[in-house]
Amino acid sequence: MRRIRYLLPLSALLLAILQANSYAGATWTYSLPVNFRCDNGVTTTGYSVYVVGNTKELGNGKAADAFKLSPSAYPSWTGTVTFLNLKPDDVVKWKCIIRNENNPGDVRTEGPENNVTLSFKSTPQATASF
Repeated sequence: MRRIRYLLPLSALLLAILQANSYAGATWTYSLPVNFRCDNGVTTTGYSVYVVGNTKELGNGKAADAFKLSPSAYPSWTGTVTFLNLKPDDVVKWKCIIRNENNPGDVRTEGPENNVTLSFKSTPQATASF
């Protein structure tokens, strides 16, 4: 019984040291959200507003992989995209598009290109208009 009383705190200390050493070479993965809004997105049946940009989350510039927004106060469309593996102060290039929901290659309208800077302090609001 006496040995267990001494070994238990010693094993807890050893475990803590091993865990501390495993964090020495750790890398951080950031999860940074951005609220997107596209105004004047007037659509017809079968078409919706998407955000396309230069990141994986925004389709890497491909309309087929763009992020679909939801109509909030039509004709405004909104959505929140969470960016992974990017850092605060990284700049994301993006634009609004109106695209066919069933045929991703059928892009009816493209808005101008915009930039948004990622941040930890507050969730950036990225707004554009057609």
